[in-house]
Amino acid sequence: MMTITRDDGRNCLIVEPSGKLARDDFDRLTETFNTMVNESDQIPNLVVHAAEFPGWRDFSALVGHLSFLRDHHKMVAKIALVSDSRVLDVAPKIAKHFLFAEIRVFPGSALDAALEWVAAPMDAPNHVTILTDLPPDVIGISVRGVISAKDYHDTIVPLIERKLQDHPKVKCLYQIGPEFKSMTPGAVWSDARVGMMNLSAFSKIAVVSDLEWIRHGTRVFAPLIPGRVHVFGNSEMAEARLWISGDDA
Repeated sequence: MMTITRDDGRNCLIVEPSGKLARDDFDRLTETFNTMVNESDQIPNLVVHAAEFPGWRDFSALVGHLSFLRDHHKMVAKIALVSDSRVLDVAPKIAKHFLFAEIRVFPGSALDAALEWVAAPMDAPNHVTILTDLPPDVIGISVRGVISAKDYHDTIVPLIERKLQDHPKVKCLYQIGPEFKSMTPGAVWSDARVGMMNLSAFSKIAVVSDLEWIRHGTRVFAPLIPGRVHVFGNSEMAEARLWISGDDA
């Protein structure tokens, strides 16, 4: 079984497994994680407090564990493992090959230290960079990390509004680099709202990314967009700048 405790003050979930883990444990973890994200528009960190790794009750439990990792591993910034188990000594060495999170192991008696670590702010690089050296009617942005509703409110929406004050039609150069991880639910809603309110104002949109799901999704929805849409790879940034800067014809 698994005890899951929300710590909203530290923006983390404390996970305490005991006995063999079942599929239901990971379903509850997924539900609690998603609820916390939806309510706070923040990605919680994880603190795993266990005397030893208990293992899985059956194959279904293993599938549930892998499903949680698949769906959330790009979101979580920090994972603290609080245990004296020798198995967990090697976990960070293995996990770093397929998890984005920073993982740190603490002794079993150091739960408070682990909680302080996950609550400490990380160095926060700008998630949205405004691209320069573009024509006045071009909106140029590059995104990385986890994009939140605050990024839209503070940077993206004001930039679009300023451009539309001076130009009846604008163009957009949108780079989604390899450092991009995900969007919070609030950011997804903000993105949809921006699109619905301003989509007809964009005469051209250049999407620059090597992420296949971004490239494929852009091509699928391009016929529904009034303006011209073109997809470029990150190595084609110069070509994307040239295309977006050219005439609409």
